[in-house]
Amino acid sequence: MRRLLLIIGLSVLGLHSVEAQDTTVTHQSVTAYLESLLEEPVGTITRRVDQFIDSVGRQQPELQSKVAGIAFDFFSTSPVMGHDAVAVHIADDWFLNGKLQLENEQLYPVLYTYAQFNRNSLIGKEAPGLIMEDPLGIRVDVRDIPSCYKILFFYDTDCSTCRKEAPLLAGLLKDYHGESIALIAIYTQSDHQAWEAYATEVFDGIDNPDVSVYHLWDPEAATGFHEQYGVLSTPMMLLLDSQNIILGRGLNTEALAEMLHMENAQALQYRKIFDNIFGLFKPLTYPNVEGLVDAFADKTRPNPKLYTELMYSLFNYLRASEDNPKQQGAIYLAENYIAAEPDNWSPEFLNRTVHALAQAKLNPVGARATNLMLQNKRGKSVPMIDDNHYYTLIFFHLLDCQQCQSELAALKKLKPELYDLDMKVVMVYVGDEREAWRKFVRKQWPSRWKYLNDFEKTSDMRSLYDLEYVPHLYLLNENGFIIAKDIRVSELKELLPLL
Repeated sequence: MRRLLLIIGLSVLGLHSVEAQDTTVTHQSVTAYLESLLEEPVGTITRRVDQFIDSVGRQQPELQSKVAGIAFDFFSTSPVMGHDAVAVHIADDWFLNGKLQLENEQLYPVLYTYAQFNRNSLIGKEAPGLIMEDPLGIRVDVRDIPSCYKILFFYDTDCSTCRKEAPLLAGLLKDYHGESIALIAIYTQSDHQAWEAYATEVFDGIDNPDVSVYHLWDPEAATGFHEQYGVLSTPMMLLLDSQNIILGRGLNTEALAEMLHMENAQALQYRKIFDNIFGLFKPLTYPNVEGLVDAFADKTRPNPKLYTELMYSLFNYLRASEDNPKQQGAIYLAENYIAAEPDNWSPEFLNRTVHALAQAKLNPVGARATNLMLQNKRGKSVPMIDDNHYYTLIFFHLLDCQQCQSELAALKKLKPELYDLDMKVVMVYVGDEREAWRKFVRKQWPSRWKYLNDFEKTSDMRSLYDLEYVPHLYLLNENGFIIAKDIRVSELKELLPLL
C-alpha cells in the first residue's frame, strides 16, 4: 500500500513538470502567491485560488491550465492538514469536469484517483457510513458508536509503520484523561488469526474508563472503506467528533495527542463557562435558557469565527444536558441560530442539525411518553407502558448491536436498585429477526422484565420515537412523563438516588 501512494505522489508532482522548465518565473510567482494564502482558512483559500485561476484565464488563457496544475500540486502535497480539500476542489471544478485540459492526458487517472480517494473524508465533512464486523461477526456501524470523540485507526499487521504507530497510540489512550473516546481499530486485511493475535498484543492493555475499544474488519473490502476514507496506505488515522464530523485525517499519534489536548481544553473551558452562567439561575427555567442563548449570540455575532464556534459548543452542551429547560434550549438554538442561518454553517452540520431538531421533538423530556401497542413473546399485542403508577425504563435495542449488549449487561448489575424502586424495565426490540429474538428472550433474566417487539409493524414507532440509533433509553416517572431520554446506564445509576 505504501508503494501505491508513492507512485501516485510522484505522478501528481508531474502535473506542472512541462511548464516548470520554460516558465520558471511564472511558476515561482504562482507558488509565492499560494504561499501567501497558507494562514487563511481552507474556504478562503479555495475562493482565492478560483479567483486567481479565473483571472489568469482572462489575461493569458494558454497559462490557465498550467497555473491550475501548479495550484493542485501545491495543495495536494502540502503538509498542512486540510489543504487536500483545496486540491480536490481544483481537480473537481477545473479539470475533471472538462473546464480545463491537462497538458499530459495520461495524468487524468492520477488526478481522478486522488480526488476519488480524498473527496469523501475531508476535514469538516460528515464521516461516510461504515458498517463492519467485530471478531464475533456482529455488525457494528461506526457512526452509531456513542462517544465524544472517535479515532478510526486503519492498520495492517504486516505494515512496519503500523507496528511502530499502534503501540504509541495504545500508550496514549492508556494514560488518556478527558472527554470519552472510542478507538475503532480497523484491520484492513483478511487473516483472522493474525488479526486477533495482533489486537490482543497491542490493544488489550488499554484499561481506561474514558476509552472504549472496538475491533472491526471487512476482509472482502465490501464496504469500500479504502475509497470512502482515503486508505491508500496504512496506517491511516482519523479523528471524529460526537456528531461524526471529521476533525482530523492522516494523523500520527503525536498530532492526535495535540488535537485531543486542544479539543479537551476548549470543551472544558466552554463547559465551565456554561455551567457557571446557567448555574446562576435557581431554578433554571426555559425563558432563562432562551434569554441566555440570545445573549451569547448577540455578544459574539460581531466575530463570525467566535460566533459559530461558541454557538456550536452551546448547542452540544444544551443538547447533552439531562435538564428539560436546557434540552428545550437546544431546540430553540437550533431553530433560530442554525436552521435559520444556513450560510453560517457547513451543509453537513446544517443537515444533521435540522434532522436532530426533528428527532428531538419526538417525545421530549417533560412530555408524557407516547404509548405503543407492541407484541410480547407470546405474540399478543400489549401496551408498552402499563398504567400502574411506577417508574418505567424503556430500552430500545437491536440484537447485533455491540453497545446494546454492553449497556444491557451494565443494566442487569443495577437489578437491586431497580427492584427497590419497583421500576418496570421494558426491552423493545426494533429489528426484524424473529427467531433470533425468541432465542434472546429465552436466555434473559430477570423474568419480570417486559420483552416486546414490533414484528407486525403496527406501532409506527420510528416516526414517534427518536430511534436514529440504539441503544436508546427513556426514563419515565410514575405518571408516564419522560424524566430523561437518550441516557446511558451510567447516567441512570446517578439518577436513581434522586427518584
